[in-house]
Amino acid sequence: MVRRPDFPGARVGAALLLLGLAALLAPAAGGEEEAAADLGTGRVVLVPLNLGVRATPELEPGIEPVWREILHHFSELDRPVTALERNSAAVLWTEVMAEAQAAGPPDVHQVYGLFARRVAQQVDYGSIVFPALVPRAARLQGWSASWDGVRRNVEGDQAGPEAASAPMGSEWLASSRGFSGRIGAASLHVAVLSPDGVVRFEGAGGLSLLQRLDPSAPSAGGALSVALRPDAFADPGELREGIAAAFRRPLPASPAP
Repeated sequence: MVRRPDFPGARVGAALLLLGLAALLAPAAGGEEEAAADLGTGRVVLVPLNLGVRATPELEPGIEPVWREILHHFSELDRPVTALERNSAAVLWTEVMAEAQAAGPPDVHQVYGLFARRVAQQVDYGSIVFPALVPRAARLQGWSASWDGVRRNVEGDQAGPEAASAPMGSEWLASSRGFSGRIGAASLHVAVLSPDGVVRFEGAGGLSLLQRLDPSAPSAGGALSVALRPDAFADPGELREGIAAAFRRPLPASPAP
């Protein structure tokens, strides 16, 4: 068995978001359940990726390519789509955050709901989508890893379980058929709200593996190191598959704001 990779928690501008997003880092309940996201009718508004939630260093390289593929995903819908400009959206987010905190410590869904209602005062829309990159722990079996509706081959030397220390705290169980344990990955979390701030859908889809197996520093003890992949977000096909999965794999229902 192995420990969960030691990814830093999502760094955010306020404690309420850290608390609100903590549940996203755990594997979703009902992992294989699928149901299409309820986007309502009319215009879809896209909130900039990770608005108000700073991505961890491992995820930052994915912001641009994943946002590009989210725009591509919605460009194929037969309905009007509006993507909010990041700087303007950030100003509104700051205002909404201050308003929410003045009434007490809200959770992230309350902030989402307030933001949705403020946007509805300016734009006529049917649904608003809040996307965020989040770290996950993928389940490694053999030479592939699975999480949040996708499966990916793991990069690394497949000749055998040469040992090395694990820099991120991971421990591996090795055999002639590969390895079992956990490895760092990235997913897209999406929250879809109505203009009156009600959460219609929350889902998560696996995007790409953030780590590869790295037996470059052999040592005794049966351990294996992992290293960050510099090109983790380079495959548009993987990103598109994960984005599609995020809009059909619901997380447990969130309380209404």
